[in-house]
Amino acid sequence: MKIFIFLIMGIFFSACTSTIYIVRHAEKSTNPKSDPHLTAQGEQRAVSLKILLQNKKIKQIFSTNTNRTKETAKPISSFTSIPFQLYSNDTISNFYKQIFLSKKNTLVIGHSNTVLNMIDSLGLKRKIKTIADDAYDNIFVIKVKKYCRSCLNPFKASLKETKYGNVNLIDSTANKMKQ
Repeated sequence: MKIFIFLIMGIFFSACTSTIYIVRHAEKSTNPKSDPHLTAQGEQRAVSLKILLQNKKIKQIFSTNTNRTKETAKPISSFTSIPFQLYSNDTISNFYKQIFLSKKNTLVIGHSNTVLNMIDSLGLKRKIKTIADDAYDNIFVIKVKKYCRSCLNPFKASLKETKYGNVNLIDSTANKMKQ
């Protein structure tokens, strides 16, 4: 009986859970065309992201090398004193292996045309089929449970799709027009 209890305790304590938060950058302006900055609404959304994640024990932050993603990362990076690291969209599968193996709560900021590919690369089923050009409020929460290093598939992950920050401006305008 004691062996069984120790075995159960060993499995329980060897399992680690971490969370990966994936978002698209916040609202972007049109200037400069090649690498736009955030709008005032985008800056507010970036602060909303910080508020949402400030108690989530974020240990790493990743951003692509664009003004809009780095500016989205800035409030939570400043709050946590964790500098954001740059990643490239062409190395997604190795990038996620690195995140999974780190066992750290992580924020990843991407783009409308890459965020869903990130989730697909993890083999997770998602409900959202596309991210519209004017949609900035999606947050994808991936809970990762690590069981063992020597297992064939050492990770088990689950996906939660939700929203954060203010409703998109276009959506709120449309709702006002309907009233």
